[in-house]
Amino acid sequence: MPTPVKMPRLGESVAEGTIGAWLKQEGDYVERDESLAEIITDKINAELPSPVAGRLTKILVKPDETVPVGTEIALIEESADVNATPSPAAETPPAALSDAKGSGIVEKKVESLVPGTHNGAHAIDTATAHTREEERQRISPLARRLAREHGIDLNDIAGTGAGGRVRKEDILAYLEQRQSAPQYSAPVATAPAPAPVSRVEASQPVSPASTPVATTSVGEDEELIVPNRMRLAIAEHMVRSKRTSPHATTVVEIDMTNIAKWLEKNKEDFKRREGYGISYVPFVMKAVCEGIRKFPLMNSSWTEDNKIIVKRRINLGMAVATDAGLVVPTVYDADQYTLAGLAKQVNALAQRARANKLTIQDMQNSTFVVNNPGTFGTIISVPIINQPHAGILSMDAVVKRPVVIEDDAIAVRSMMYLCLSFDHRILDGAGAGGFLQAVRTKLQSYGREIDVY
Repeated sequence: MPTPVKMPRLGESVAEGTIGAWLKQEGDYVERDESLAEIITDKINAELPSPVAGRLTKILVKPDETVPVGTEIALIEESADVNATPSPAAETPPAALSDAKGSGIVEKKVESLVPGTHNGAHAIDTATAHTREEERQRISPLARRLAREHGIDLNDIAGTGAGGRVRKEDILAYLEQRQSAPQYSAPVATAPAPAPVSRVEASQPVSPASTPVATTSVGEDEELIVPNRMRLAIAEHMVRSKRTSPHATTVVEIDMTNIAKWLEKNKEDFKRREGYGISYVPFVMKAVCEGIRKFPLMNSSWTEDNKIIVKRRINLGMAVATDAGLVVPTVYDADQYTLAGLAKQVNALAQRARANKLTIQDMQNSTFVVNNPGTFGTIISVPIINQPHAGILSMDAVVKRPVVIEDDAIAVRSMMYLCLSFDHRILDGAGAGGFLQAVRTKLQSYGREIDVY
């Protein structure tokens, strides 16, 4: 019986995914964990590994088709049956071809041809099949797709991968070089050309060929933009979140003076010593973990059958802004880390997110999200819940301002607002306020000397 391949859940809040491209075709042999298809969601682009070794017998979902998580998208006949009657074009599985160097396989096939014999046509077809297969191996699937969507001749690209393999990075470098070159630009009356593609955005570009004919009327002083897949998916998720959860919001003010002074004094030495930086984010994450321990309903989800699931593990999602959009990778078991350990995790996830190197594991199983718009100088921000979480916390900019302290004295302190959006089905104001109070108490408990280890 064929093994079904299902649309994976690439993120706790992701309810559906889009087939960006099939990397294998019906009849192809696949190894276990070999990439089958490119999956696109509002959070991540990833290559889907095969759950078993065998032959891909049926593709059930077409490219660019969006289906719910758990939908069967393909069928694979496992290895016991795949060697029954191999087709000529599939005599050498892709895994074996990946070890071929240069064009040796094709050359040997061509040399063995004897013109005029009854095997000539079959041998030519076999050689052609091997040529195509070898060409496929020379170019990574994402690079091939980028080249196709941007109208790039792959013969113009020098591959930097093993054996001259053309990678996504090679396509991006070529695009950047082409876009930086001076070009004559005549006035046009149609939709504008797409913006330069960044490395993070490149796996889901909007190409001129894919831009539909505009049906919306725009004036001479207006510009029509066609959103890419990620932006459309984010839009859908935000609308669904507002429609699903009755959002309520509460804000507290935190005195971050002691933490601010410690960072000012120690962050450069910390970075030289550890090789990565430390900021306010690990301190807030640590405090959030403390708040969740005291108010575990903040680490829960509302189910479709009107029940509440409380999560035992505290896996904090960390909102990261990239050129392509917002992604939320996960710090697993965040409550088990020291401040220095959290700083290391935050730095590693942010780097992978901005380099478009997040894995499927990075994007799954978060239970609560910490957002940091304060890095852009915001004072108060009201976030939208990342479904199906019970809440999301935004930390805004730490700003020096005069405040009233003990004995009605006025002093300049480093202050920050924390803004909590929560699902009012799960929590009321008392629970949300108690959680924020626990977070504030933890943050304001640090003295001038802080042990981050």
